[in-house]
Amino acid sequence: MQKINNNQKFVAVIIVLLFSMTIYHNIYFDKIFSYYEHNGEKDYDLDNDGWVVDLTYQYDLKVDFDEMFSELDNRDYPANSVILVKDGYIVREEYYNDFNYNTEFNTYSVTKSFTSALVGIALDQGLINSVNDSIWDYFPNRTFENDSPNKQKVTIKHILMMTSGIDYGGDPTLAPTVEGSRAEYVLNRPVKHEPGTVWVYDSQAPSVLLRIIELQSNMTVVQFAEEYLFGPLQIQKPLWTEDESGLAFGGFGLYLAPREMAKLGQLYLQGGVWNDTRIVSEHWVTESTTDSLDPNIKFIYSTIPTGGYGYLWWIYEDFYVASGLHGQRIIVNPEQDYVLTFTSLDVTQSGANALHQLIIKGEAESWRKPMNEFYFRSLPYFALFLLTFSALNFSFLKYGLKSRIEDKKEDKDLLLTSFISSFFVTFMSYLLTLSIIFAVLDIYFGNPRGFMLFPKFQLLTCVTILAFTISAVLFEKEWLKHRHTADLPNTSKFIIPKAIVFITAVILLFFSIYLNMVAEYSA
Repeated sequence: MQKINNNQKFVAVIIVLLFSMTIYHNIYFDKIFSYYEHNGEKDYDLDNDGWVVDLTYQYDLKVDFDEMFSELDNRDYPANSVILVKDGYIVREEYYNDFNYNTEFNTYSVTKSFTSALVGIALDQGLINSVNDSIWDYFPNRTFENDSPNKQKVTIKHILMMTSGIDYGGDPTLAPTVEGSRAEYVLNRPVKHEPGTVWVYDSQAPSVLLRIIELQSNMTVVQFAEEYLFGPLQIQKPLWTEDESGLAFGGFGLYLAPREMAKLGQLYLQGGVWNDTRIVSEHWVTESTTDSLDPNIKFIYSTIPTGGYGYLWWIYEDFYVASGLHGQRIIVNPEQDYVLTFTSLDVTQSGANALHQLIIKGEAESWRKPMNEFYFRSLPYFALFLLTFSALNFSFLKYGLKSRIEDKKEDKDLLLTSFISSFFVTFMSYLLTLSIIFAVLDIYFGNPRGFMLFPKFQLLTCVTILAFTISAVLFEKEWLKHRHTADLPNTSKFIIPKAIVFITAVILLFFSIYLNMVAEYSA
């Protein structure tokens, strides 16, 4: 019996390590999202929040909604909360994963629809004259970089409609970090396309709208919102994250309890009135939730409205939606008189929409759990990589190393050797990529809070990248020695760079697949 040498022991340890890391981050994958999706529990006065709750109320579509909630459980959908408001009553309220009515969730881009409401209030008060006003009218005696005829045409409506034509040098969907004032950053960017001709999902530009409100009201946005929106809606001291200049983010960053999210939907369902108090004009509610997209509009990036688009609201045939990353939703259906609110950890972004289709069409659209969706998308590329690497390794053996292989074998033996070697590198690199994704997500969500949830795992991942690269080289050398008695000293200069290239290619490809999936669903 052949004795196991140190190289083989090292490879075995790395295999066990990678599988252990995979099991670990699969267990804690939802936790990394759930931790950063919320801001803990807030002081929430359940008895004085303005809602009327009747969980025994009999209403139209009850059978359909019961089926939807049943489907939610059957699919193991990663919801944190679901609230149904029908005929003005909270008739169904479910919480999952130890979350509750007082958990303060990150609404992500649902924030945009709150920004839209604030613009409507500013219009009602005469602080803004018209959505057709040039944004530059509100920055008199100011000069900004990259002035042009196109830039002078940008109006408030263009920003509300995502048709400003502002160029960020890339897709602004996920709103990369910006130093200083985000509004100032946007105002200094060039306008590449004529405003109104292209649609780009823009999480940056809504901050300009909030800056205009601040200048016109002589109040901070949070103060303005507290007095004219949050206060009247009985939304209790929400957290709204700010940029380095102290300006609240217009496109994301508002944290609310689930019931508070639902209030915006009910406010709009009731034409701008909450508990007999008018907060925003009915005209604004109607105008902002009407599809205003030009049928000739051009789309530049992958995020495209599947229905229509209003003023920072997604518009569909029978309903409209405030939509945020990872499945945060406020769905408003005026005709059927309901508001359906989701908070969730759905990376694919499509689950809440699919469940809602049970109410609209009587059947749910297809949906896979977030990481299952990633596995499904990765499978064809995994097969392609495996075949490519096997072919390259076969050529490497047949034409590069055959003269150094003492035990001459047929091509089919060389092909088997190539396949096993390629499978090891591809599969283990794939597992390593999953750990890298987990570590990067921890950094991404941890930066706003100033600390990471799993810093030791991140350090372990960095060490494992180097250790696995070494193990890939050792595996191939041991495999060649076992199968073909190859002249090992002369093979290292070929195997080492090949292993580095193969591993790097796998990691970059699968990491990019994940990023593309997130970008596709990010709106």
